[in-house]
Amino acid sequence: MLAKFKQHHLLILLLIWLAGVAIDRIWFACDRSVPDWDRAEYLTSSLNYWQALQQPQWFSSDWWTDFWQLSTKVPPLTQIAAAITQLIFGTGGDRATLVNSFFSAILLVSVYGLGIQLFSAEVGLWAAGICQLIPGLYKLRLDFLLDYPLTAVVTLCFWCLTVWKSQNSKVKSQNKFRIPNSEFRISSWFWAIAFGISLGLALLVKQTALFFLFVPIVWTGVETIRKPHIGRICQFAIALLLSAIVFMPWYQTNWLLILTGGKRATIDSALAEGDPALNTLDAWTYYSKLLPEHISWVLLLLPIVGLLLYKSQKLKVKSQKKNSTPGYAAPMRREPHLKPDSLIWLAIFLIGAYLLCSLNINKDSRYVVPYLPGVALLLAYGMTCWRGRWGQQVRWSTVGLAVLVTGLNLFPIGGILGSRVASILSPNATHYAYMGSEYPHAQVIEEIVQTAPNIRSNLGVLPSTLEVNQHSLNYFGALRNFQVYGRQVGTRQQQIVQDGRSLDWFVTKTGEQGSVPDAQSAMVQYVEQSPDFNLQKTWALPDSSSLKLYHRRVPQVEVGSRRKREQGDKG
Repeated sequence: MLAKFKQHHLLILLLIWLAGVAIDRIWFACDRSVPDWDRAEYLTSSLNYWQALQQPQWFSSDWWTDFWQLSTKVPPLTQIAAAITQLIFGTGGDRATLVNSFFSAILLVSVYGLGIQLFSAEVGLWAAGICQLIPGLYKLRLDFLLDYPLTAVVTLCFWCLTVWKSQNSKVKSQNKFRIPNSEFRISSWFWAIAFGISLGLALLVKQTALFFLFVPIVWTGVETIRKPHIGRICQFAIALLLSAIVFMPWYQTNWLLILTGGKRATIDSALAEGDPALNTLDAWTYYSKLLPEHISWVLLLLPIVGLLLYKSQKLKVKSQKKNSTPGYAAPMRREPHLKPDSLIWLAIFLIGAYLLCSLNINKDSRYVVPYLPGVALLLAYGMTCWRGRWGQQVRWSTVGLAVLVTGLNLFPIGGILGSRVASILSPNATHYAYMGSEYPHAQVIEEIVQTAPNIRSNLGVLPSTLEVNQHSLNYFGALRNFQVYGRQVGTRQQQIVQDGRSLDWFVTKTGEQGSVPDAQSAMVQYVEQSPDFNLQKTWALPDSSSLKLYHRRVPQVEVGSRRKREQGDKG
């Protein structure tokens, strides 16, 4: 019976995952956008790993060094996973995002497992469903960024740590140095090893994994030391050692660039974006204000009301028992068991993650997404607190409304009324696919390749808008067998002439130029007015501006076939 029950739940979990995958693929089929700065950079990195994995040399130390140096500032696990995906399904942005379906499966299984461990299988299933309906998660699932994979692996690691901690907390021994047989049962070692490997993988996705896992790990370590058992201490130490074995090769290879790039990625970015200083209240309430945007009011209010009603009901029951009032019958039947230890452990994870993320001076709404599955567990528990005659109706009505709002946020199917309702129930969560005219990035690259087919060309990209920037054009050049590389030039006034002489290809744009330095306008003027350059081709952009490709009249390097050179010599 128990085996059938588990199989039934796994089938439901599979259907939840497949529903999310289907929605994702429909959205990507409609989307005709081009990746912006970060997304294009990560996609290009995945192509670098895709190229390296075509001819691997597993037993060559030099190959491994070069492999880890393909991504020098950002941990490479997501890009490597996307490279493997593209080896199977082919290259391209939509195919690379298939890796998020893999991480989605990890996330749902981990949340379900946490639900079982902390509360019940029912809570685990509801939490998995909520994870598919949280705007903060499904918006990132439709992007190629590091935050959604990080969320999946952090949740996996927290699940493994939770199971291991729970199993070992049950081990009792009168002699603290005695090695009980139960310490070494296979399941305990399995979860310790799984925790160590998943921790290493989390740090290979993004360094900020520590913001979410540091407090639970330290808490568990202190508990392990305070109640010493040789078996538990060995398991915990080996788990940490395994994590180091997993993440250290990349960090050891790139440690210098990681340190030098850390200031730019945090302090400089925070100052440029105007993030609140740490000595202000806004810095510590920044992420709490984003909860309605991350969760939606639909999924936030009713579960919280359920928790409050359940808590008040428990207090009434306790008061009635204390006063020995006869004949009292609780209006809620089949009440879920209150598990204070589970709630405390979940609070340790959530509060620790919130405080450490708030301590980071560089703030963004997606930086705290890895703690949202923990919030989903708490909300799912609140939903199961709705008991009695209206319990099922409240739960299914909440989820049904959340599904409707999700559809309205992802697809323009509700008209003006639908979009207004969605914006009220789920603020700032609209994430439509771009279905307008295609951007000409691939055509720009093809024009360069056709003109200079035998060399690798560097393209000076002068605008830096969301759609037209050096990273996006560099990515399309990488898709074309790495024959064109996008470069940002013209950043310094005193180097305008030098930059103009260094490249044979430049692309300019009319209208909005984006986030560009002051010297950019002088660089554009130099290219467009220089007699050394011809206007090769012009494309109309969807925003009614124009993209212009300039080519040097006499290229600095020309590579032709031997026959053509001989014909030229005879002429």
